[in-house]
Amino acid sequence: MKKKLLISGLIILTVALGFLREYIFETLNHIIEAGADAGGNFSLLKWVFTFVFSILYLILTGCFLQLLFHSGKYIRLAIFVYAVLFGVSFLVLSAGYVFTSFNNVYAFTRTVMGIAQSPIVLIILIPACFLNEVIRRSGNVNN
Repeated sequence: MKKKLLISGLIILTVALGFLREYIFETLNHIIEAGADAGGNFSLLKWVFTFVFSILYLILTGCFLQLLFHSGKYIRLAIFVYAVLFGVSFLVLSAGYVFTSFNNVYAFTRTVMGIAQSPIVLIILIPACFLNEVIRRSGNVNN
């Protein structure tokens, strides 16, 4: 019963985090579009919030995986996936800045970081980990 309550709480927290993220970014976008971002502080704040929400979703993903599977290997997998998302985004952004322009790579980087600051990784990892557990327990794979 306790596990079900924790899972329910994590689901509610995940949904609430999504709404909070959307509200913050919509507000920042309205401020920027209204021309009130002369110093670029609100644009910089969007990058800070992107990082913060990505880390929060990583933590939630780790909580779900620990609660469901009680295995550090899946948490390490989640950390690896997020590191790849951050790494790809950073490399593409850096290459775009050096070789072309920020505007040429922004859409791709925004998409990659959009994955990191959403429950998409969680939605993919939970079934993948369940499948791995089923295969491992059936004796077909030595882990």
